[in-house]
Amino acid sequence: MAQQTEQRTPKDPILKQIRVQEETDRHKVIKTRSRHSRIRKEYVGHTLGVFNGRGFTNVRITDDMVGRRLGKVAPRIKPTAQARYLSISARKMRQVGELVKGLPVEDALNVLNFTPKVAAQHMAKTLKSAVANKLSLEGTAHLDPEQLVLSNLVVNEAPTAKRIRYRSMGRIYRIRKRYCHLAVYLDVSERGHLAAEAPAEAKGEKAKTPAGKTVRSKTAVRKPAKKKTTKKAAAKKTTAKKTTARKSAAKKSGAGKAAKSEKKK
Repeated sequence: MAQQTEQRTPKDPILKQIRVQEETDRHKVIKTRSRHSRIRKEYVGHTLGVFNGRGFTNVRITDDMVGRRLGKVAPRIKPTAQARYLSISARKMRQVGELVKGLPVEDALNVLNFTPKVAAQHMAKTLKSAVANKLSLEGTAHLDPEQLVLSNLVVNEAPTAKRIRYRSMGRIYRIRKRYCHLAVYLDVSERGHLAAEAPAEAKGEKAKTPAGKTVRSKTAVRKPAKKKTTKKAAAKKTTAKKTTARKSAAKKSGAGKAAKSEKKK
């Protein structure tokens, strides 16, 4: 008897999606999180979206990539600084993270220093270490700390520590101590580069003409400011008016009393 060979469904989910696309003639980006899987010959010509830690990187598979792992083809975006196993819940940490996400580093530190929460202390400490890591990698000669921006904050839940508390009548209450992991991502803003390339005339410095002559930028003539009346001067004027009004009223009342006394006589 002839053995009937049946096509088995592949265990690789990526290969399964590729075969479905070849049957339907619809080529789409295949997203995957398995960075350790090796690239097969069947992957050549297709586009894979490999997870890089923050999103999916589209990679066009070629013949040179066969045999390599997807993690080597799509580099992983690593956080600038991390803080692991913080003794606070992820929910409380995310509430503070929403206040500073997307802000420059200086503004973010100012907000965290004046936020009366324990999560703000952990986040400020991690943010300072992230700035130090960024400056140590690129150097202060090429990077200004004022150009750094807090692009993203990722807060994940950590294992929960379970404790017990003894209560009355032989009962036991469960206590759960929450922990979380914090990851900080820093980027360089475009405003810092634009400020470095600003023209000299905008800063009031000397600007060179095409002929090579140096001409100082014209500054606008300021008009003398009007003297502002202070509160003390205004108060003195009002008191002087009140005293004159009182004196005039007293004189009138004195003259009226004298006229009445003469009529009685």
